[in-house]
Amino acid sequence: MTGKIIGLGSYLPAKVLTNDDLSKMVDTNDEWITERTGIKERRISDPLTDKPSQMVVKAAMQAVEDAGIDPKDIDLIVTATTTSDLMFPTLSCVIHRELGVSEECGTFDVNSACPGWIAAYNAAQGFIEGGNAKLVLVAGVECTSNFVNWEDRGQCILFGDGAGAAILRAEEGKPNQFIMRSSGKRMDCLHCDNAMQPARMNEEGFKELTKFNMDGREVFKFAVTEVPKLIRDLAAKFDFSLEDVDWFVMHQANARIIEATAKKLKVSLDKFPMNIMRTGNTSSASIPVLLKEMKDNGQLKRGMKLVIASFGGGLTWDANYIEY
Repeated sequence: MTGKIIGLGSYLPAKVLTNDDLSKMVDTNDEWITERTGIKERRISDPLTDKPSQMVVKAAMQAVEDAGIDPKDIDLIVTATTTSDLMFPTLSCVIHRELGVSEECGTFDVNSACPGWIAAYNAAQGFIEGGNAKLVLVAGVECTSNFVNWEDRGQCILFGDGAGAAILRAEEGKPNQFIMRSSGKRMDCLHCDNAMQPARMNEEGFKELTKFNMDGREVFKFAVTEVPKLIRDLAAKFDFSLEDVDWFVMHQANARIIEATAKKLKVSLDKFPMNIMRTGNTSSASIPVLLKEMKDNGQLKRGMKLVIASFGGGLTWDANYIEY
């Protein structure tokens, strides 16, 4: 058995922060941001109504409705997040409560930065293939605006908030096909310290460490080198042709990274859907949010072959081959 996606949901906050808005906050402008990232605007959460625990429930409810299932039948919930508003319980527990899921359902969260939703998806597939789950909700949510350094134009232009979710149902099919990789020695390229360390409050520079710290150039070089290689390795491992892939659904981190990946793979950029110009980088929410948008606009149809791929803090990078 394998898990097939039968429902998708997403939620983006109402507030839009444009490049022109950012030009009033830091030394930048629309042309500079668009040229380097492809981003024109991003969504920023309301601190009262768009907490991660609230956004992810809205996306999960939409996925349940899209799948046409009774939430009481869900037997596992896995949520990816790096920016939760709760230390505990997990956001999966919040979803469990708000959807009225049976107490026979297991829950846990995954923290894997931007590749988090793929990691959660792969964990869910392991439960399904092992016969331990038949109907799984896999969600991803981020409130990156709480952790961005709004004085650093190199990073505040990139990120946005949002949530996405999918329902997986056990069906006959090929086992999950994926590759996951990591490079802990490069963790300093992209990291963020936990603010709840009282003994360090007076440590020089500690406050800055509790915001996103990113070496943009190194992350860019890493992504345009390792992600195309990962996708080629995925095709070789599972014996499929890149020409036969209908869509390459990439983590929406930077349009220039996606363009470079398409060029290195010698695949038409038309096969790389993007919504980053409207959402910015929503981290572990980006792939399910994009999948939902593709379904809504008719791009995503049953039987299509997809490659999904992401990269982020760790440094980690993952990719899957999926028959939708």
